[in-house]
Amino acid sequence: METLLLALSILTGACCQNWGVTLPQHVTGWRDSCVTIPCSYTYPKGQLVRSVTWCRGKEKIVQLPGATGQDYSKAKRAQLLGNLQHNCSLRLGPLELGDGGTYHVEFQTETNKMWRSPRALCLTVSEHPCSVGIGFGRTSGALTGRLLCHVSEQCACSNLAWYDRAGAQLREQKAGSRSAYVGMNIIWQHRGTALECRVQGFQKRCLPQGCQPPATGRPRQLKVLVDTEGPGPIREGDSFTLRCVGDMEPSHRSYYWVHNDMDLPSAYSVRVEAATLSDRGNYTCIEWVSGPGWGYLAVSHTIYVGILVPPVVHVVATPGPHCSAGEPLSLICRLNTSAYGGVGFSWYKDGKRLEWAEPELAFPGVQVKDAGQYQCEVHNTLGKSTSLPLIITVVYGSDWYRLSPGPMAGFGAGVLLLLLLSNLGVYCLARRIRPWQEPEETLPGGNRVDSSAPQEDSLYEEIIGVGDIPHPSDNTEDYYNSSKNYCN
Repeated sequence: METLLLALSILTGACCQNWGVTLPQHVTGWRDSCVTIPCSYTYPKGQLVRSVTWCRGKEKIVQLPGATGQDYSKAKRAQLLGNLQHNCSLRLGPLELGDGGTYHVEFQTETNKMWRSPRALCLTVSEHPCSVGIGFGRTSGALTGRLLCHVSEQCACSNLAWYDRAGAQLREQKAGSRSAYVGMNIIWQHRGTALECRVQGFQKRCLPQGCQPPATGRPRQLKVLVDTEGPGPIREGDSFTLRCVGDMEPSHRSYYWVHNDMDLPSAYSVRVEAATLSDRGNYTCIEWVSGPGWGYLAVSHTIYVGILVPPVVHVVATPGPHCSAGEPLSLICRLNTSAYGGVGFSWYKDGKRLEWAEPELAFPGVQVKDAGQYQCEVHNTLGKSTSLPLIITVVYGSDWYRLSPGPMAGFGAGVLLLLLLSNLGVYCLARRIRPWQEPEETLPGGNRVDSSAPQEDSLYEEIIGVGDIPHPSDNTEDYYNSSKNYCN
């Protein structure tokens, strides 16, 4: 019918001397389908049409003949089927949801006069009722759960099922008229390839009407790319981006990521800021591309992302950190890993860098001036790592001098205090014993009294009466010359 109308309009326009365009008022299409818009035009006698251009709003879509430098994205999906006489038919597809809007045609003559069709076409693009959706029934773990594909109840076709890349139906599934699901362990076995969930029909993108026999499509090849901030491996604290990249650009797609056994946010790319050891491991990207009656599930190969941790560096002294002057001493810079290649070495003593760049710092005969704090630093293009200080002491003679000034001072103070306390104790003991010692009496003629001989008077001699004791206020001479020694 559209062809007949187009032929009649062309024959009518051949006798017409005015500009005119014949267009339908409204055209509908499904996403991923193709539509053909019939169009015819007339022009005054004697005029020659130089170009025909289709526009969507103010944007040019396609032009006949092709314009130089035309790079509008919709031109890749638009084809002008007409000519420069009377046919201006247009074919669009596969359609996208954003293609809807008003369309019109512009004509230019060889005299550079421009004429625009007063009538516009309204294009509506909607989702197909048989578009295949996807759903994950996941639990913890990459191999657990199941994957479900489904269509709406408005889809007239049925027999939805999963197929492998060769077009063979998967046995390890539960197929139905509106949905079909397969275990994640089966999905994981097809990494590096793709699976297809499809309904009988709607396999060709530009044949949306009716149920067509299944057609095997070309699965997408998917891979994971890692974008880093600099060359070399990823270090702890660096940031990196994971991208899911395929070999074609579909119109509708969704992304899913799995890190080891954990799901990541659904997005085309995953950004990892300030990486830690928990960010290392296996990454897999899953892409779902759907259309009317079909859907591709592409699973990438698993890629391992390693995180380089700065090595732990320490200094080892041989034979030890305490040595005598003249003895040999070797300081060795050691790392806790062998994966940190291409390193250089630097040595520091008391915070000042030494002119030495070898992993071993050797002293054939160490001197007292060599004592101090030593540190080793390893470095390469990825960064550096520094050891903790190691204190080296160098002494003369016996082990007594190996003590540092602090312990020496404390030990000396303790000895002095002990001597002082000892002398003080001897002095107090002497003061306490001295009153009990008996003075030796001297007899007339220079003879001494034998202290071992028995004494007549005793300190405990009974005193008969108080009156017998002279009072100091009495005759002093008698008191002091008394034969009784009451003070003894």
